[in-house]
Amino acid sequence: MLTSRHGERTNLTFRASHSVALVFLGLTLIGLAIVLPRLLLVAMLDAAAAAVIVVPPILAGLCLVPFFGLGQLPIRWHLLLGASLGLGITSLLVLSLGLAGVLQRVVWIGVLGMFTVVGIIRLRGLSTLAASWKGDEQSADRQTQTHELHWLWLVLVPFLILALLAAANAPGFIWAEEGNGYDVLEYHLQMPKEYFQAGRVAYAPHNVYANFPMNVEMLYLLAMIVHNEVYDLGTTANMIHLILGALIVYAAWVVGREWSPRAGQVIAIAMGTVGWLGYLSGLAYVEHGMLFFSTTAVAALLRAIARPAHGVSRGWLALSGVCSGFACGCKYTAIPFTAFVILLVMLFWLRGNWRRRVLNLSVYLLATATSFAPWLIKNELMTGNPIFPLANGLFNAQPPGWGAKESEQWHRGHSLTESDRALGARLGALWRYVPADVDQRFGPAILLLALGGLLGRRLERTDLLLLTMLVIQVLFWLFATHLYARFTVSFLIPLSILAGRAVLAGRIRHRMWIAGSVLLTGGAWNFAFAAKLHDREAPGGAPASLIYDGTIPGLEYFAVINHELPANAKVLVVGDAKAFYFQRKVDYCVAFNRSSFVEIVEGASNANDIMRWLRERGYTHVIVHWNEIARLTRTYGFSPLVTPQLFDRLAAAGLRRLREFRHPDVSGRWVELYEVPFDKGVGVR
Repeated sequence: MLTSRHGERTNLTFRASHSVALVFLGLTLIGLAIVLPRLLLVAMLDAAAAAVIVVPPILAGLCLVPFFGLGQLPIRWHLLLGASLGLGITSLLVLSLGLAGVLQRVVWIGVLGMFTVVGIIRLRGLSTLAASWKGDEQSADRQTQTHELHWLWLVLVPFLILALLAAANAPGFIWAEEGNGYDVLEYHLQMPKEYFQAGRVAYAPHNVYANFPMNVEMLYLLAMIVHNEVYDLGTTANMIHLILGALIVYAAWVVGREWSPRAGQVIAIAMGTVGWLGYLSGLAYVEHGMLFFSTTAVAALLRAIARPAHGVSRGWLALSGVCSGFACGCKYTAIPFTAFVILLVMLFWLRGNWRRRVLNLSVYLLATATSFAPWLIKNELMTGNPIFPLANGLFNAQPPGWGAKESEQWHRGHSLTESDRALGARLGALWRYVPADVDQRFGPAILLLALGGLLGRRLERTDLLLLTMLVIQVLFWLFATHLYARFTVSFLIPLSILAGRAVLAGRIRHRMWIAGSVLLTGGAWNFAFAAKLHDREAPGGAPASLIYDGTIPGLEYFAVINHELPANAKVLVVGDAKAFYFQRKVDYCVAFNRSSFVEIVEGASNANDIMRWLRERGYTHVIVHWNEIARLTRTYGFSPLVTPQLFDRLAAAGLRRLREFRHPDVSGRWVELYEVPFDKGVGVR
């Protein structure tokens, strides 16, 4: 009779979870259709295009999990580790073959097809484990008497809708704090575009950001290759980033599910309802990839030390290191915030004699170095500094387009002012960007629940480990960064896991109902701020054509360059580096790289020398973004010789001003387009 009741309860739980999943999907689709009906089809098409890039690597990654000797695992772990290994290795494969010039569409369609086939075969084999896994899990659930409040998952629906609405906007429209995705158009998508058009991954002397690790950008490049598209691919890239964000929530659930279904649910919802995930889903950035690999690295570490009596599992430590390396391959900030933090935590909390501890640390470090090494090797070979342009005072690398002057400008541009270096100013920034964030992208729920995970119950080694991780991350942010708000997102990993531990056994009764109330109230709070931000800034699914066709006031110069200039035009861009939407050959230079135009201006004796240089380089047109030059002059620095008076002198020497463009919200000179007159004695036009 008891077995029969347990079976009935299990079946009810199974049906409830599937019903909630169907309701979740239905509400998401209905919500999109109500908020902005035309975006429903757009979101579905972009999601499908992104899935073509993301799903095959995840399937193929399932085949790699057995190599770590982890024994029998629940399906959830296979999916998580398969996603991490598959996506990470696929990014490195795109890099490796891209360096060799193997970026042909037919090759990569074949690779993804092969990934899909072997992954499905592996998945079918894993399905045989499902019955025993469910039995073990249900038995454990009965013993701990922990069952999810299934309806609580629906709290995530409005946040997914907002994330989809953000992702539906082409790069360049949101958000103001990020310069409307300036970095996306400058390098996150611009460098994949250049690699795609060149047919290989190569050194870029005009764009220092090309030397950043680019695991996520390699997925964007793969999307360009497979879909044979560039300019309208921005929303697909956003969707890839959004899927990585969903994988963060899944990884958070897997972490908590080791303790109980309730803990997994609280961790996932605490993570999924923070404003940062939806905010970043509207930007083809790399933070979601970094957070996904970092969360998986922490999950593997916690699993490695979960059974002290059996010793530390080195297979799990190796996985933690591999995923840490993948995180570093997404963004340099993961070196201190993920790889180094995990290393320090291991030093504090790993047990055993010194030989065993050294061996365990060595396994982690070797695995981290191996998965991060391709980016280090690439930079070493191309620049002479494996982490270029960081620590260039140590390596003194001076590749083409870079020297001591540029290194100094980089250091100055990423340093705090004297007043911001005071401890009070640093702590004020922490307060301003986390609990008191004007857009509440952390929100009170995750902070309160994390505090609850440390109070009201006896602290265990895992709690102290997570607290140590959070403290070290905060210290790194305070004293090793220039206090940028977005860099705080790494705090979400220990905070969310601590939040889930608030529902574990302790002195407080009805812990899950209290946690659920906090998640509901905090979710409503976070959603109100996120919706307000969308209402204030998001245009509601703006397509890329509004920019590259120049239909937006102030951006009419895109229409002239992309549609009126001849196909063989070669344009010199002065000041601006948002080159992604230009459909003619353009030469640009980011703020920190050495500019050939600035060098010739500084060395020329008169305007005729500059005109001769423009003709010898084959430039047909010059476009000058005066507003961007003014911004750079105030911030990172720009040559004081590039002025309107300089171009007046060039006009007297023959440079012909074709068009002047104005911005309705900006006074003064905005953008000017010039034509370089053809000189019969110099080159062929």
